[in-house]
Amino acid sequence: MAHKRTLNKKRLTRKQVQELIESEGKLHEEFTKFFEVTDSTGYKDQPLVYELPNDRFLFVFDPNELSTPGKGDIYPKEYFLKFVQQTQRIREDCANNRGNSVAHWYYYSRYKVGIINHIDELIHELGEQLQINHQQLDLSYMSLDILSKKISAYGINQIQSNLYDNLVAYVGEILRQRKNGQWAINSDSIDIKYPYISAGVNGVMMPINVVWLEITDIEPMNLRKQTANEVRRFSLRER
Repeated sequence: MAHKRTLNKKRLTRKQVQELIESEGKLHEEFTKFFEVTDSTGYKDQPLVYELPNDRFLFVFDPNELSTPGKGDIYPKEYFLKFVQQTQRIREDCANNRGNSVAHWYYYSRYKVGIINHIDELIHELGEQLQINHQQLDLSYMSLDILSKKISAYGINQIQSNLYDNLVAYVGEILRQRKNGQWAINSDSIDIKYPYISAGVNGVMMPINVVWLEITDIEPMNLRKQTANEVRRFSLRER
């Protein structure tokens, strides 16, 4: 489990973990079983999960794991439960061949590559569905802050099912205007065709990646940050 949002500043040592378990830990059998994973070689990773007082969970790395054997982290209950849900979604996506950004978008997309013929329509619908004044959807970074808050209230599952293309269209238009680019369809993929923003010589920006990274992340949505990161990556490649 990622070392994020922990209540401990430094990862707990094996000794600290054992002392914590002995003093106040109660093994959570359901979550312990949930995180057990067997890889393709047959190796079984078996971390342990303990419930602690005051709405906390202790995640203990497999005692036989090489890098962090028996060490652990403490998480607030609310964050930990979100991580469990995220892990389940990732497993389902991988099992259904949608474990990367393009495959994930393609599964939920209404228009597939035809999205580039519906950009204005999709952006208009985005404002209507999220109840955002269309003057606020001005393709600025500030508008992405408004969108992020609205999406969080709307619900990620609903966004995936109903407004995935809409978000890709909106983020794509911001990327396009930032670098004077144009919508294009990749021609080198055998399995899945997908839209991207083409700019300059061999310049590629991926609105699909921006949206996918945000809707699959456990952290609060921040479309502004992820969009700016995509522009920054493109700018670095231009040099």
